[in-house]
Amino acid sequence: MKHLPQAVQRLIQQFDKLPGIGPKTSEKLVFHLLNRPKEDLKEFADSLLQAREDITICPICFNIADTAPCSICKDQNRDQKIICVVAETQDLQAIEKTNNYPGVFHVLQGTINPPEGLTPDKLRIKELQERIIKNKPSEIILALNHDIAGEATILYLTKLLKDNEIRITRLAKGLPSGSEIEYADDVTLSYALKDRKEI
Repeated sequence: MKHLPQAVQRLIQQFDKLPGIGPKTSEKLVFHLLNRPKEDLKEFADSLLQAREDITICPICFNIADTAPCSICKDQNRDQKIICVVAETQDLQAIEKTNNYPGVFHVLQGTINPPEGLTPDKLRIKELQERIIKNKPSEIILALNHDIAGEATILYLTKLLKDNEIRITRLAKGLPSGSEIEYADDVTLSYALKDRKEI
């Protein structure tokens, strides 16, 4: 990379900061973009900036949205008494694609992971508690990844919420340990939703 122009090196470094993108993929993407017409690059950059300007965070569920509250929270046909707790908006989108979930969501914006500085106070847990007190849901579904951070968050939330006399369930069958919700296929997620287990 030392023989590349500084501008190209800086661009590769920016792509390298994105999750799941390593140095080789960063280089590949940068060279691909540099070979595109200038108009395409301008449209790409404008779309990115416009998306950043137009999005907001739903004050109820903390989903990324273009309205406040978001379209899911506003939907009167959704069962407001079932709240599916997810780590990120990508997980919410994956569950929505199944067309199998009638309730609403709560996005924690992460999972408990102290080595990365993600402690419970950094997540939307306090807001979840307030929402439970206010709305008195009948069920909380903990739809978190089956990894160490996801399991730690499920354990923490279960202890925190168990005195609220609410049915607490988690995704079950079909999601192998270590898998990530956003990458699960629709059928697998549908089974996991249908066969959720009480905690």
